[in-house]
Amino acid sequence: MMGVMAEKNSLNQYAGKRGWSVPILLTVSLALNILALTLPFLEIDEAFKEPIPYKLIHSVRLMWDDKLYVIAGLILGFSIIFPFAKLISLYLAWFLKWRSSTRVKFLHIIELMGKWSFMDIFVVILLIALTHDQQWISSTIKIGVYFFIGAISLSMFVSEAIIRIAKDEVGAENLLPDKNKKILLITDHFKISWTIPVLAIISGYALVRSFHSDFLQIHQAFLVSYSFSIYSLGVILSKMKLWILFCVLVSTIAVFPAARLLILLISWVSPMKICTHYKMRAIIDSLSRWCMLDVFGLALFLIATEGKELVKTELKSGLYIVIIAIGLSYLLGAMAVLISKVLTSLPCGTKS
Repeated sequence: MMGVMAEKNSLNQYAGKRGWSVPILLTVSLALNILALTLPFLEIDEAFKEPIPYKLIHSVRLMWDDKLYVIAGLILGFSIIFPFAKLISLYLAWFLKWRSSTRVKFLHIIELMGKWSFMDIFVVILLIALTHDQQWISSTIKIGVYFFIGAISLSMFVSEAIIRIAKDEVGAENLLPDKNKKILLITDHFKISWTIPVLAIISGYALVRSFHSDFLQIHQAFLVSYSFSIYSLGVILSKMKLWILFCVLVSTIAVFPAARLLILLISWVSPMKICTHYKMRAIIDSLSRWCMLDVFGLALFLIATEGKELVKTELKSGLYIVIIAIGLSYLLGAMAVLISKVLTSLPCGTKS
C-alpha cells in the first residue's frame, strides 16, 4: 500500500470510465463562472439617484468608490479570483500525476476555502433585506446571482466527488487497525469523550437561538427601522419568492449544520465499527464544508461596518449569539476530530 501511495499517478487514469463526467462538470462550472462575471447580480435604486447596477465584475470598483474597501478586497479574492483558481487546481489534480497522499491534502485545503465564495451571496441577501419594503431605497435581483450560485455549488459538488475518488485511491480505510472492532466513543476514555455530546447539544441550542436573535437594525432617517434575524431574512426571501436564495440560506445555515450535529451525536453515543466511524467522519467532513454560518457572519460583519455607506445600521445583541454559535461549531469540530483520532486512529480530517 505504501508503494502505491508513493507512486505518482493521475486520478483521470485511476477513475477510468466512472470519472468521465468530472472534466465536463468542471467545464460547465467554468462557463457559469464566466457568465456570472458579466451578468448583473443586483440593482440598487436610491431616491434621487441613478440606479446602481451591481455586477460581480464591476462590484469591486463600485465598492471601492463607495469606500467599502474591505468588501471590495474580499469580493475580489473570494468571488472573482478564487473560483477560477479552484477550478484550475481541480483540473490539475484530476489530470496531472501526483503522489496520492499529497493530492488528498491539497484537495482538502482547496475545498475548505471553497465555501467562502458564498460570502457575496450572503451580502446580496442582506442588501435585499435592508432595502426591502422601503420607500427611499429598493433592490432587484438579477440573473447573475443564479449563475454564480450554480457555478460555486457545482464546483463544490465536483470537488467533493474528486476528494472521494482521491481517498479511495489512497485506500486510507484499509490502513485502519482493527477496522471491524466495534467501539462506543462515549464510554471509551470517558474523562474526555463526554465533552463531545455535551458540546454538540450546547452548539445545537446556540444554533437554534441564532436563528431568532436580532443581530442588525436599520438606523437611518427616512428608512423604516426594521430589525433582522436569520429567521426574518428567510421570511423576506419567501415573501419576495426568491426561492433559490431562500434555499441557500436555509440549507447552509440550518439544514446542513443541524444534520452535522445530529450525525456527530449519533456516532458518539452509538456502538459502531471503527470503519463505520471512519465513514461517519467523512460524512461529517462533507457536511462541514456546506455549513456556512461563519461565512454568513463575515458577510454580516462587512455589511454592519463597511455597508454603512449604503444603509446605516446598528448592531444588536443577537450578533453575540451568532458569534457564539460559530465559535462552538469550530470548537466542537476541532475537539471531535482530535478525540476521535485518538480513540479510533482515524486520519485527522478537516475541521469546521
